[in-house]
Amino acid sequence: MLGYDVVIIGAGASGLFCALTAARRGLSVAVFDHNTQTGKKLKVTGGGRCNFGNTRVTPENFLSSNPHFSVSALSRFAPLAFKEFLEQNGLSSVEEGHGQLFCRQGAVAVADLLERLCQEAGVHFYMNARIKNIERREDFRVTYPGGTVPGKNLVVAAGGLAWPQTGSSCFGYGVAETFGLDLIEPRPALTPLNMGQGWQMAALSGISLPVRIQFGKTSFEDALLFTHKGLSGPAVLQISSYWQQGKPVVVNLTPDQSPEDILAKARGTKSQVKTVLGKLLPSRLAAMIAPPELGAKPVAQLRKEELAWLVKRLTAWEITPKELAGYKKAEVTAGGVDTKAISSKTMESLGVPGLYFIGEILDVTGHLGGYNLHWAWASGFVAAQSLKESQ
Repeated sequence: MLGYDVVIIGAGASGLFCALTAARRGLSVAVFDHNTQTGKKLKVTGGGRCNFGNTRVTPENFLSSNPHFSVSALSRFAPLAFKEFLEQNGLSSVEEGHGQLFCRQGAVAVADLLERLCQEAGVHFYMNARIKNIERREDFRVTYPGGTVPGKNLVVAAGGLAWPQTGSSCFGYGVAETFGLDLIEPRPALTPLNMGQGWQMAALSGISLPVRIQFGKTSFEDALLFTHKGLSGPAVLQISSYWQQGKPVVVNLTPDQSPEDILAKARGTKSQVKTVLGKLLPSRLAAMIAPPELGAKPVAQLRKEELAWLVKRLTAWEITPKELAGYKKAEVTAGGVDTKAISSKTMESLGVPGLYFIGEILDVTGHLGGYNLHWAWASGFVAAQSLKESQ
């Protein structure tokens, strides 16, 4: 029976980088995946451009029920480490807004590079392989229709539930539970917010503007996009990771302007409310942000309470979404394997020696902008550094 130093479940970003790093250490590595190709989700990230990282990575860019878990791995895999890896292997990058790093050659080039380097390092791929059973005796044994493959170490890099169209599944969570690990309930993250039937702003679909959006003490400044189902755009995707069912988000539609000052100046003119709003907001939004009767009023005739309502509508508009748009629209999955049972230095299970979890399957979720792929590289890297050779 052919055995390996390490068997990795999942040929996505974290699994491929872990496999390559381990193989370059001289370990024998096997990678299983139920897809027919490696890096299937990786190949479509960033709209096909691969937002592989960010120049500003800090632990504060990650959510987890165990907030300090990411600190160790991030300290050992610097923000520009993967950029340097790409450059060493003939690919280049470009930095865009908010420190986002993209591969100039695209996401497919990154995935293909990882696969090629893995093959050159001797990694054995078991693709289109539906795992039937995983058990642990003296080593781990992965059974699939073609037989049983033993491994001294088992790395679960099976991802989460986001983007099921790329083959995402709950398989990895089942493995975790089989070995007694707890889960933080998975949920869609970095996803649009749906408003439900009768969404009053559906006619504004396609309008985008810079906003500040807040939930609780967390806020983001970026673009908001109106859709026929609700709200999207980078600002909304960011806040969706924090939003809680039944509670409102607060939107400042004029984060770089002072409606109070502008309306105060307009009180000395004959301008109508809708005219002033049209200077602050896109015209279609301006026409809907206030009732017609208020919009037709001259600013000079506004009562004190009307003026206060208008300012609040512009700077602290409360919107209560009905639901998250779901896994098909989500960039990643929040929640996952509870990191309290995982070593933050090695990604190894504290209760099951030789069992590792990396990437999206863990309860570590990055902000929008390359942070989740950086976590894939960082967690895969530190796990690979800790894997043990077979005796």
